[in-house]
Amino acid sequence: MVKWLGNNYNLTTKISLTLLYILILAGGVVRCTGSGMGCPDWPKCFGMLIPPTSVNELPENYEEIFIEGRIKKNERLSSILSLIGLEKLSDKIKNDPDIKSGEEFNVYKTWTEYINRLIGALVGFSLIFVFLSSLFIRPVSKKLILLSFLSLILVFFQAWVGSIVVSTNLLSGLITFHVIVALLIICNVILCYHLSSRNNNNYIGSRILNFFIISSLILFMIQMVLGTDVRESVDELLKLYGFNFRENIIESLNNTFKIHRSFSILILLFQVLTVITIYIKFKSYKFFKIISVLMLLLIISEILVGAGMAYFSIPKILQPVHLFIAFLAFGLQFYILLLNFSLKKI
Repeated sequence: MVKWLGNNYNLTTKISLTLLYILILAGGVVRCTGSGMGCPDWPKCFGMLIPPTSVNELPENYEEIFIEGRIKKNERLSSILSLIGLEKLSDKIKNDPDIKSGEEFNVYKTWTEYINRLIGALVGFSLIFVFLSSLFIRPVSKKLILLSFLSLILVFFQAWVGSIVVSTNLLSGLITFHVIVALLIICNVILCYHLSSRNNNNYIGSRILNFFIISSLILFMIQMVLGTDVRESVDELLKLYGFNFRENIIESLNNTFKIHRSFSILILLFQVLTVITIYIKFKSYKFFKIISVLMLLLIISEILVGAGMAYFSIPKILQPVHLFIAFLAFGLQFYILLLNFSLKKI
C-alpha cells in the first residue's frame, strides 16, 4: 500500500481534481434548484447522518428547533468576528433577518444538498490520500508534501465556510468567498499534478505568453467574482418576487451585470492573443496548441451560455453549466501558465 501511494501520487491528484469538478457541478445544481438550505444544519442533515425522506420523520416544531440552533451558532460566530475586529460582518450576521427564517422540508431539495455534501466528503478523503501519497514519494519532495497538506487545509476550511453559509442562511458575500476558496483549492491541486508530471523538454518559455495568461487569469478571477455577485442579486430578486419573476430579472439587475457581460469580450480577446502566441512560438508543441484551442472553445462556450441565460430568462439548466465551464476554463488557463513557466527560458 505504501509503495502504491508513493508511485501513484500523480494519479491521486487526477482523481481529486475530477472529484473537485464534479463537486463544482453538484454545487451549481444546488444553487439553481434553490437547495442550499435543503439541510438546515451542518455537518448532519436535519440532525441525521442520513436525511429523512418524509416530513413525518421530523418533529412538529422542527423549523423552530433548527432556527434556534442556527441563532446560537451565529451568536458564537459573531462574538469571534468581533474579537478579531470584523465588527461590520459580525453585526451583519447577528442582525440579518433571514437567519431567523425557517425552511420547510422538501425531500428533493434535502437530498440534492445531501448528495452535494457526500461528494464534498469524497473530495476530502481523496485529498487525504493525496497528502498520504506525497509522504511516500521517492525521492522525498518537501514541496509536494507542503502543497498537498495545503490542499487538505483548504478543503477543511472550505467545509467550515460551507457550514457558515448554511448557518447564515446563504448570507450574501459568503458565497462569493466560498467560490474564491474553491478556485484556490483547484489551482493548488493542479499545481500538485503539474509538479508530479513535469517532463524536461527543449522548448523555450514565452514571456509575452505569461503576460497574456496572467492578465487573462486576473480578468477571469474578477469576472467570476462579478458573476457570483450577479448570482446573489438574482437570488435576492427571486426571494422577493418569486420564481415567476424570472422574465424580468435581467432588466432589474444593477450595473454589475453590465460589467460582467462586457468583461467576457475582454477575456475572449486575451485568449485569442494567447492562442496566436502559442501557435507562433510553439509550432511543434502539439499538446500546447491543443489545450490553447480547447481553452478558446471553453471561453466561447461560456459566453454563449451566458448569452442564453440573459436572453432566455436564466433557465435553470444553464446555471450549473455556466459555473462548471467557468471553473474548467480558469483551471485550464492556470495549467497553461504552469506549462509555460516550466519551459526553459532564454
